[in-house]
Amino acid sequence: MGRTAEEDDARWLVVTDGAARTTVEVAIRSALTTQRDRLTRLEVDVASDADWPADLRATVQLAERRLAANPRSDISLTLDPRDDEDFEIALALAPCSIGCTGIGTSGKPIWDANDTGTSAAFALSAAEEHVVRTAITDAGGNPDDLVGLVEYHLGRRIRSYSVAGATTPATEQWRPPAGWRAYEHTVQLGSGDDLWDAASAAVLSWGIKTRSGFAVDPPLEPGRPARPGERFWLIARIGVIRVREPVEIVTTVLTDRRAALAYGTLRGHPVSGQEAFIVHRDDGGNVSPTLRSLTRAGRGVWRAAFPLILVAQHVYRRRYLRALLPRV
Repeated sequence: MGRTAEEDDARWLVVTDGAARTTVEVAIRSALTTQRDRLTRLEVDVASDADWPADLRATVQLAERRLAANPRSDISLTLDPRDDEDFEIALALAPCSIGCTGIGTSGKPIWDANDTGTSAAFALSAAEEHVVRTAITDAGGNPDDLVGLVEYHLGRRIRSYSVAGATTPATEQWRPPAGWRAYEHTVQLGSGDDLWDAASAAVLSWGIKTRSGFAVDPPLEPGRPARPGERFWLIARIGVIRVREPVEIVTTVLTDRRAALAYGTLRGHPVSGQEAFIVHRDDGGNVSPTLRSLTRAGRGVWRAAFPLILVAQHVYRRRYLRALLPRV
């Protein structure tokens, strides 16, 4: 069976650790409900790490009778989401079961609720995500506890540098700290308000990276600048190899004369350090980008590759400094 349009549009979201129980239950059940037409099979374990809530006892007994009638079943029931009784069993037990999975029309899982509701993830289209967030809000929960899987994994990574803010992108003069490979270079682009507007917007929205061959995940909405504290994967393609670099925005700057984005590395990045993309203009309206970076070898397998990484870094720096040139 082929993929649906909703599956092509879907992205995985998870309920964050520590979310209120109301948020967890509503997210699990509303996701299941809104995905129902895309589900072909449900697998529900009739077992819980805690006592079943009193209001579920009748449903639990029904499920247990179903299990007893099938000698090949252990604790898992296979349910048909198109059957109302089957669907109601899944809907009731999912937040309390040790394991539930929903299989989509492509034959792959698109809905999971495990470990008595403490692990929940769903592949939701944009429309489905809106429905689930609205249901959480209406129930008094926090819709911000539903986050993209990419952001969730990035949020659990620790910083791999110790020089927060050391690229000082808001200042003209830079004094790099000792013990790091420091780099600073400036080129001139041209002059004029249009050039300044385009260059400053590009700097603040990862434009230097994307114009130099990187992808950014999760991508920013068109026209939105990145914000301090946000985390991203920067994805470089080297031949057929993709290198995923986890980073965090350290600071952003936007004045009439200066725009900048500085980011630092997270554990798992090929190097340790910080980089700043800066664009500035002088009294005559001349616009210039400046690149600053502090670099050390990364940890683990990346340490041995550091000499090759420095070569690649040199190539990309040339691309960065050309990235804001006006396109004709």
